[in-house]
Amino acid sequence: MNIVYVFADNPQEWNCSEWRCAVPARAINRTARHRAALLSLKDFTLNTPEAQAVCDPADVIVVQRNLVGPVLTALQHWKARDKTVIADFDDAYNLMPATNVAYRFWVEGIAARPDGREEKIDPLPLAQFKWGLRLAHAATVPSKRLADDWRAYADMHYVPNYIDLEKYQNVAAAPRDGIVLGWGGSLSHLQSFTGSSILAALKRVCRARPQMKVMICGNDRRIFDHLPLPPAQKILRPWVPYAEWPRRLAEFDIGLAPLFGQYDERRSWIKVLEYLVMKIPWVASDGPAYHDLRPYGWLVKNIPSAWERVLLDMVDHLDDYKVEAAREPYLFGISQAIDVNVDKIIATYAEIAGRTNGRAQP
Repeated sequence: MNIVYVFADNPQEWNCSEWRCAVPARAINRTARHRAALLSLKDFTLNTPEAQAVCDPADVIVVQRNLVGPVLTALQHWKARDKTVIADFDDAYNLMPATNVAYRFWVEGIAARPDGREEKIDPLPLAQFKWGLRLAHAATVPSKRLADDWRAYADMHYVPNYIDLEKYQNVAAAPRDGIVLGWGGSLSHLQSFTGSSILAALKRVCRARPQMKVMICGNDRRIFDHLPLPPAQKILRPWVPYAEWPRRLAEFDIGLAPLFGQYDERRSWIKVLEYLVMKIPWVASDGPAYHDLRPYGWLVKNIPSAWERVLLDMVDHLDDYKVEAAREPYLFGISQAIDVNVDKIIATYAEIAGRTNGRAQP
C-alpha cells in the first residue's frame, strides 16, 4: 500500500503532525512492505509538482484536520481520481473553550492574513469541516469519544497515538534540585488547570513540602502565571522542538496530566503514554482520555483533596513509585510503540480502501 500524509502543522507548532503523520509514515517505510510520504497542506492545496508526484501513485491520502476552503477542492480532486481519502483530526473543535487560541478560527471564523490583518471566514470553518468529513471516505481519530461524536458525518475509526520509542530511549537523567512535578503542552490547556482544581492542590502540597517544584513546559505562560506558588517553587521552560522534548521530560520526577470539561474528554493519551515509556510516576484527572491507562498510574477526581492526597503520597514515597513505574507501566508503554502496531494502522486503511473500491488493498 502507498500512503500520503498531508500534514497541517507548521515548523513553529510541530507536534500533532509528528504524532499523526510523521511517526506512522516512518514506521510504514520501515516495514519495507508499504510506502508512505509526507506532504504539506500548502502543496496539497496548490497541487504542486511535488503533490502530483506523491499523490498520483498513492492508494490512500490522509488529510490532517484543516478541512477548510481549498483543502476541500483538493480533496475532491483526488477523490475523483479513485484515491481513498481519509480525514484525520485529534481535537473536538465543536467543544473548544474560548481560552483555546484556536477558538477564534474554528468557532468565530477569524483568521490572520499574511499582511497581519484579520479576515472573516464564511462559511465558518466548523461548518466547512463537517462538509469535509462527509466528502472523505472515512476519518481517523486518537480518541474513542471523538469517534463516537462524529459518526453522523463520517465512517469513524479509532487509531491511537502510538509512540516512536527510539526518541525516548537512552535519555540521560537530568540533575535534580528538589522534587519536580512536571507538565508540558500547547496553548490549549489553560482550562485543564483552572477547572481541574489542581492549582489549589499544588499550592497546599508545595507549602507542605518545600522541596517540591512545579515545572511548566511550553509557550503558554498563562498556566505558569496562574500557579499560586512562590517564585522559587515554579519553573517555566520554553517550547522546544519535538526531538529535544524527551530530554525535557527527563527533568520530571512526577508527571501531571490535569483535564477538565468536554473538550478535554476528547484528548488522546499522549501525555501519560510519554510518562509510561520514560518511567515517570504520574497522576491525571479521571475521565475518558486516560481510562485505558488506569492500571498504570493514578487517576483522581477533580477536587483539591484528591489531588493533594495522591501527590503528597507520591512525594513522600517517590523511590517506591519510581520502582513501580519501571515495571508494568513501562511494559505497557513500550507495547504501544509504533513499530509494534503499524500493521493495525495499515489494516484500518485497507479496510477503508476495500469499502471504497470494493476490493482489499495489497
